[in-house]
Amino acid sequence: MSRDPVVHGGVGDAELRAQGLSRDGVLDFSSNVNPLGASPLVRKAVAKADLSAYPDRDCLLLREALAARLDVGVENLLIGNGSTELIHLLARAFLGPQACGLILAPTFGEYEAAARIASADVHVLEAVASTGFNWSIQATVQAIQELRPSVVFLCNPNNPTGVYVHRAAVRKLSIALGPTGLLVLDTSYAPFADEPWDATPLLRCGNVTLLRSMTKDHGLAGVRLGYMAARPPIVEATRRLQPTWSVSSIAQAAGIAALADEAHVVAARCVIRESKAYLYDQLAAMGVPALPSAANFVLARVGDATAVRQELLSAGIVVRDCTSFGLPAYIRIAVRRRDECARLIDALRNVLGHG
Repeated sequence: MSRDPVVHGGVGDAELRAQGLSRDGVLDFSSNVNPLGASPLVRKAVAKADLSAYPDRDCLLLREALAARLDVGVENLLIGNGSTELIHLLARAFLGPQACGLILAPTFGEYEAAARIASADVHVLEAVASTGFNWSIQATVQAIQELRPSVVFLCNPNNPTGVYVHRAAVRKLSIALGPTGLLVLDTSYAPFADEPWDATPLLRCGNVTLLRSMTKDHGLAGVRLGYMAARPPIVEATRRLQPTWSVSSIAQAAGIAALADEAHVVAARCVIRESKAYLYDQLAAMGVPALPSAANFVLARVGDATAVRQELLSAGIVVRDCTSFGLPAYIRIAVRRRDECARLIDALRNVLGHG
């Protein structure tokens, strides 16, 4: 099945070349990753990886490290080439022409793409600006009861809105779904949440699969690494569809080293807390509405998002145009270091005529 590619953050070399720019000369606020980059421990581990040897197809050492961190069994874990691979594998395993997939939107585009590739009957439950893009849990439960979806996708905290659904509400969705459905709870941004809660106990519900992208909290976008945690039958059904050697030796080494440097993530949280407060203050001073966000990014209403992104790019700054999320008036700003955020604010002030 052919489809249009999903729009993501980041900027391609072709677009940079057209603007006469290079990656080294651009500040990227469109990718929601650790503002400190990868840990020094990760860089050392990657440098030592044996590039001539095939990677462990079972990712055993990384799964053992994660199992110890999460207090789950290694049989509850599957490592992927980024969480996006796992999203597509889950859709292939649990959706199909006779199945219904429910997506809580606006959200990450790969959920719908994966469901449609699997030929599922896709339903989208849209949150709206008037509610702060919060979903009505009662309405969501009702939709689940009426549609009886095989899979529900929920990004939590959500991309791009930063909305963070509480544990009790997620539990209600799991109960409504029942034993025949699967709640895919993507917690990729939870490590940067202002008040995080541990979703791991939800695995005891039996119908919850947790997704996590190590790209985000550990700054590993370049090596592609994510994992899922679920009951062993769910893991096995998904694993059967995964290509052999999907996760490289470099990615596995990076993941193990990243887990050993929690201080690096803690330091990033401090940077994000300070810089996010600064962004909110400065955006408010410009009269730019910004949605409260539990994650490491801010959704700001700027009018014509495509035009604003283009003008900022001309100034060497990249933000996420949220038109592809169905939000053409909004840009998403990843939280970076304070001095870098100051450069963004100065450029945005000029673009919006507040200079």
